[in-house]
Amino acid sequence: MSLVLFDIALIHLGYFTASLFLNSAASPLDNAQSVTYIAALTCCVLYLFGFYLDLKRKGFTPLIYIILFSITIVALLSVLGGIYYPMQYLSLEVVLTASLIHVILLIGSRFIFWQIVKGLHGQKKVLIVANDETSGIALADKFLSHHKGWYIVTGLFLASGKKKLENSLQEVDVVLISPLVDEKQRTRLVSLCVKYEKEILIVPQFFEVFIQGSTQQQVDDMLVLSIPVVKSTIVKRVLKRTFDVVGSFLLVVGTSPVMISLWMLIRLTSKGPALFKQERLGINGQPYLIYKFRSMVQDAEKETGPVLATARDSRITPIGKWMRATRLDELPQLYNVVKGEMSLVGPRPERKFFCDQFQREMAEYSYRMTVKPGLTGLAQVMAKYATTPEDKLRFDLFYIRNYSLGSDIKIVLQTIQILLQRGQAGGVEELEKQKKKEIITITRS
Repeated sequence: MSLVLFDIALIHLGYFTASLFLNSAASPLDNAQSVTYIAALTCCVLYLFGFYLDLKRKGFTPLIYIILFSITIVALLSVLGGIYYPMQYLSLEVVLTASLIHVILLIGSRFIFWQIVKGLHGQKKVLIVANDETSGIALADKFLSHHKGWYIVTGLFLASGKKKLENSLQEVDVVLISPLVDEKQRTRLVSLCVKYEKEILIVPQFFEVFIQGSTQQQVDDMLVLSIPVVKSTIVKRVLKRTFDVVGSFLLVVGTSPVMISLWMLIRLTSKGPALFKQERLGINGQPYLIYKFRSMVQDAEKETGPVLATARDSRITPIGKWMRATRLDELPQLYNVVKGEMSLVGPRPERKFFCDQFQREMAEYSYRMTVKPGLTGLAQVMAKYATTPEDKLRFDLFYIRNYSLGSDIKIVLQTIQILLQRGQAGGVEELEKQKKKEIITITRS
């Protein structure tokens, strides 16, 4: 809360500085109420982008993106508001100047806070616990790429080995347990980490996602956890549908120039239609036709059959590669949302071929089809295009169990940020990749 109040003060300071810089005849006090509204709106947008989450273990670059997106959105809303409700102080010149000052103030202040938190937190030593070297190195690579500067991986412990973990725990601060470690070993590892007061980072099993939000109860002399049944009320369904219809209309209007341009570019750069239809499974496993901009060569699966795209897939066209990176190839699905076959936010729809395959491997996969599929989703915001189906399913299950209209708004706004982060939409990568192997010390059993 203290950071929110601090940011509100910075927004006021930005408008005051802008008025002085422009030699404005009006004082910020002349429209103090309007400035306060804008400051509160700015903090709300920052919050929806995740700006006020714990700074620990975060890179600073994402914070810069959040600040730029948020200030741009608020500036546009302020300009539009000024058209319908003209205010002497909030002229276009003042809004634009103040917005630039806000960016400088927020980035500067957050960089100082981030450095302080980083200094107090220190660089923690991490021990990776995995079944084998290959999976351990892959986990270390993923971990370090996301938490660079906050942690240093000091070793890899093989859970299947004979060496005792107690010897390795003495020299580390955090233990990261691979999801491939079996339940019996995980239980033993967690008990040891608790005993030696070490922080544990663990990827939850699917059933453990359902436990979140459970309540403590007592049955005679036993402690039990009550996992509530998640049911969508009529009010929630009406709100979600209203959000889908209104949001889709606004997005169609706002992106229509982009869609027209993409349609023309696809037709000019490759043979075949710009749009294509493909059958996907929707709510309760009901099939429907999804609409997309074509990003591959025509009849890409004619000889191979259904195949997931890879990072360097030769079937992807040059313009298609860019569309996939920015996910603009999904824009025609706004029509599916309007028809009621999809929602703006939800688990991404998949083809029956892959659904059947995933359900054989993960029984919980069918649970994601208890809701409408989405144009975007929590997995698309938090994960990458190349993230495994198992990890994406965890995000989907979490979203379904914790749905709210606020979370939908937050995910839609965060999707805008993801559009400029091309690294999250590359394709299915081979898990055998072992880069950064040299940066960790292997603790052999």
